[in-house]
Amino acid sequence: MSSILEVIKLEKHQDTKLDFIDNAKISWDFSKIDLKGKYVAIELVTIYDCFNGENASDFKSQFTILNKENFKIKGSHDLIHLDLMAKCFKWRIILQGTNGIQVSDWSYFSFLK
Repeated sequence: MSSILEVIKLEKHQDTKLDFIDNAKISWDFSKIDLKGKYVAIELVTIYDCFNGENASDFKSQFTILNKENFKIKGSHDLIHLDLMAKCFKWRIILQGTNGIQVSDWSYFSFLK
């Protein structure tokens, strides 16, 4: 799963209105990964208990950014603090193929500086 994580980038971007907030942009490029017979999902969970980081368990909402229905080899998605109405989120990669499902560890992002 580590090679698939290498094609995901999460970048901070200063919010245009609030100087104490960083928004995020998650980007992916699977063009160098053999995904024949597989599909990838990027699952994102906004959380309430931000002090627990990736171990947080008090979820606000859960959704996928990339899944079987909207899959693109290359792309990106902006994650805006005010759109999500959350202080932080965690995300992971899910790879499903003929050998079953592989799930990465959670990664964590805080909108607050």
